[in-house]
Amino acid sequence: MTRLLIYLSLLNVSLAFYTSKSLALKKVVQKCHFQEDVDTTSSSFFDGSANVGFVDICNGFGSSSLDRRTALVAGAYLASFGIMMPPDGVYAIASPSPDVLLKSFDGKTISMPLIAYSFYKTSPEQAPRGLALALRAGVRHFDLATDYGNFDEVAPILKQYWTTGKIDWKFEDEKEELLQLLDRTKKAAGSFRTKMDGKQRRQDIFLTYKLSNDEQSTDPSSIKNKVESILSQLDTPCIDLVSLHSPLPGSERRISTYKTLLDLKEKGLIRAVGVCNYGLCHLKELSANGFPLPAVNQLEISPFNTHDPIVRYCKESSIQVSCAAWSKLSSVSGPVEQWAKLGELAKDKGVTKAQVLVRWALQKGFGCAPRSGTGSKLERIAVAENSFGGVVNFNLSENDMDLLRSLDVDYKAGKLGRRDGWKDEDVTSDSWDPTDAC
Repeated sequence: MTRLLIYLSLLNVSLAFYTSKSLALKKVVQKCHFQEDVDTTSSSFFDGSANVGFVDICNGFGSSSLDRRTALVAGAYLASFGIMMPPDGVYAIASPSPDVLLKSFDGKTISMPLIAYSFYKTSPEQAPRGLALALRAGVRHFDLATDYGNFDEVAPILKQYWTTGKIDWKFEDEKEELLQLLDRTKKAAGSFRTKMDGKQRRQDIFLTYKLSNDEQSTDPSSIKNKVESILSQLDTPCIDLVSLHSPLPGSERRISTYKTLLDLKEKGLIRAVGVCNYGLCHLKELSANGFPLPAVNQLEISPFNTHDPIVRYCKESSIQVSCAAWSKLSSVSGPVEQWAKLGELAKDKGVTKAQVLVRWALQKGFGCAPRSGTGSKLERIAVAENSFGGVVNFNLSENDMDLLRSLDVDYKAGKLGRRDGWKDEDVTSDSWDPTDAC
């Protein structure tokens, strides 16, 4: 009898806590004004940021805001009760979170979606379709670069999107099966329909842009002109993250470029400064020159080469690690034996190998930027499968993660050379890697 009374007492406390938290979350949700009134069958589907809610609390890109992801975090406590549908129909996302807060040297934090859609190796002809499909799948982070050769095709579509809420793409020409997959993926990602103005639509998209090796310069004006040109093409006041694409131009040019980007951040043209393919020597070089460390280091990282020393240093220094160079993760150019084991795990999970890799990155706390063309049916499906919503419905167990850990063979970029975007003069041997090019 005593045990029963204690149990009932604890139950009442739990219910009271749950009720109070539910009411608090309900107020948050009501303040976000989430709606379900967008026709997803037409181009006007994009009116309202393609089914994503955003409320600007303090105005301005550098201010504190409440977006759909913050609302989801506010509702995360419900998972402890086994409840995955918060009040008012808000869809709760299980761990891991879709976003990470980047730490900035000025004390501000920036919310960055962990999974991006990369336009790497996407032809200019296919880029508009890829962007349209990714938006419909709930993708809110786009990975752009001078070296990708398709920015001129992508920029006007993004500009049109946050200006009008629409894009010139005829979804009625797509297969219904694909459209349903994209919509399910968007819902799984926790996207909500709402009406928003252009400023809010822009704030809901995270843009990463990488300056090429040729664009790294000791002339600050050339860097400034490049950034201003990007802003003009996108019709946006700032870029969320601008990174140096590699450390290969040499110490003087990369240091000068990095300093200029920091100056542009101070002026409000850039929200965060990042680097790509930086090893320990390059990161320590920044500190030695008195510069704050980057917000993000994107490098060629996978179960086949985990770059543990670099990852450890980044974690200790509050640098967000992001995965790149997914082209190496294939049966053609990747480590064959390890790739086969990855395939067995994917088959056991009922997903693709790419989905396992994306989920692995999330569970490691990494960002990642998978890419996909749109020329084939499988490629178009992959746009949805490799997004956040495409990997939330399965989990990698501790044993699964241990298996993936065993695949590390220190697979260097030099084994791929030009196939992974590096030039002949860059790759000196199979053991070459940009992170070692000090």
